[in-house]
Amino acid sequence: MRLQLDLFEEEKSDLDNLREDISLVRQSCDKVRKSLFAKHAELAKKYLEIHARMEILEKGLCAKK
Repeated sequence: MRLQLDLFEEEKSDLDNLREDISLVRQSCDKVRKSLFAKHAELAKKYLEIHARMEILEKGLCAKK
């Protein structure tokens, strides 16, 4: 079986270039969105930990008076 390869690639149209750019932007936005959700979850976890520690300290201070 013979396969003929093109020597020159077909030039992309403006529409094809725009579609490719949109795809790249969409992928980039998805990565940023996922990163923000991960960071938010991490900060929420730290906030809950600090809040719990603060309650323990407040109870300890109020109990000593």
